[in-house]
Amino acid sequence: MAIGTAGSKRMVQLDFLRGVAVLLVMSHHVVLRPDESGIFGPLENVMIRFGWSGVDLFFVLSGFLVGGLLLGELRSQQKLDVRRFIIRRGFKIWPSYFAYLAVLLLFLLVQQHGNAQRALGQILPNFLHLQNYLGSERPHTWSLAVEEHFYVFLPLLMLLLLYRKKAPADAIALLPVIGLVLIATCTSMRYIVNANRPYDPATHYNPTHLRMDSLFFGVMIAYLGHFKGEFLAKIAAWRYSLLLGGIALVAPMLIVDIQDGWFVSVLGFTFLYVGYGLILIAVVYSPLNVGLLGRVLGSRFGKTVAFIGFFSYPIYLWHIDLGRFPLLIFASKGLFITLGPSLRWIVFSTLYLVLAVGAGVVFGILVEKPALALRDMLFPSRTAAMDKIDLRLDSNHPSPATTREPRLIEGAP
Repeated sequence: MAIGTAGSKRMVQLDFLRGVAVLLVMSHHVVLRPDESGIFGPLENVMIRFGWSGVDLFFVLSGFLVGGLLLGELRSQQKLDVRRFIIRRGFKIWPSYFAYLAVLLLFLLVQQHGNAQRALGQILPNFLHLQNYLGSERPHTWSLAVEEHFYVFLPLLMLLLLYRKKAPADAIALLPVIGLVLIATCTSMRYIVNANRPYDPATHYNPTHLRMDSLFFGVMIAYLGHFKGEFLAKIAAWRYSLLLGGIALVAPMLIVDIQDGWFVSVLGFTFLYVGYGLILIAVVYSPLNVGLLGRVLGSRFGKTVAFIGFFSYPIYLWHIDLGRFPLLIFASKGLFITLGPSLRWIVFSTLYLVLAVGAGVVFGILVEKPALALRDMLFPSRTAAMDKIDLRLDSNHPSPATTREPRLIEGAP
């Protein structure tokens, strides 16, 4: 069953999820505080408490797509070209990322009155992809380091499995087992390291070795799609049950603040990636304009969110500097204060969305799209993450907010 838009290699379903993820991240980084937001104050509290989970959705999506690319190549070519994979990922990630760092460095040079050593020192970990361990002037970039580490870890792991020279399908069959071991290991480490410590993003939230299971869960879904397609299709036929189950798993983070006790920073991350994984399966296997979910995805609303998702990476990079920070300055100077808190919140939220998405679209067109065009000319794709995944559905299967104001997670994207 074909899904997505006719004549396009992109899937509206995946772009929709990307859009949801980046909108969640933006909602965590609010402009006006809850006590400045009038009737929207309780909503602000929920946004701050839950919006950070958008990065966990990004992690699952990255694992699913990058794992799918590697598994798709392995299935079609019977081998992996890791060098080619890294080059193609570099063209996808690095031009936008280093363009952002270059502009940020110029800004910091001005802020530091031309002191290049001090300005560079503020973002040096970003150039080494170590900002999730060493910190950064822009804490929202921590998750990009986790993904960079994953882009090295996963292909090396797959090469190690293939080293035994077995048939690829047999060699790679250990991936789900490794995934389960990784889930148990990371969850246990989160408990051992963090259960009895006061919450700190540097120790509880950012480290790669505590978050890798989120990405690998997406890889496990991709493995099922490429090598156990009929099995995954039968599961996906129950997409509304999967959707409800996924929502039920992520819902506790709407209520429980990550700072309060150990639940969120130990088990909550596991709940999130399993929940978002179930939602991913449900959405990917929903054909556009068929059924309630498909009609939402194919509606103007769904396509608008998918449009935002198309530019989610540059939006993610720039939403702080070109969206939130300017509006924080204007808000501190009392802009729109005469409108009253509730209407002022609507105006600032709308401006935030327009500025952040607009910046992402501009930099996506100026930087990301030319880089991808050059990549595809020099290193054309041999496969796609969704190639050969069985998307046929089996017709036999039917288908309390806290009172304390939560603080933003400074290490969150």
